[in-house]
Amino acid sequence: MGSARSLQPRVKRGWNRLSGEDQAVVVARYKDGVTSTALAADFGVAKSTILRILRDARIVVRRQSMTPDQVSDAARLYESGLSLSQVAKRLNVNQETMRVAISATGVTLRPPTGRQGQARPSA
Repeated sequence: MGSARSLQPRVKRGWNRLSGEDQAVVVARYKDGVTSTALAADFGVAKSTILRILRDARIVVRRQSMTPDQVSDAARLYESGLSLSQVAKRLNVNQETMRVAISATGVTLRPPTGRQGQARPSA
């Protein structure tokens, strides 16, 4: 016969899909200078959702630079021994953006460690 366990219908993920009206509001607010990060928080969606809406609307997405306070915090955390990826995750910023920003302040970057247990190719 079958399993004793009864089959339950799949539960759909609770993604918050934005209506066409909400998407228009996202575009308008972004054009007014609101950041994609702030819009994502306001609408309860992932930043990637906001970026997709903007790209679908053919809006050129602005690069979001770090504030001076974020750069200072990043430099301090990196110099305390955290890795670039750990600092970026902690500050919720793009790792490459952060690396460039702290390098510009004169912070000396450590050589990348690579994956554990794998030899790094020589140049």
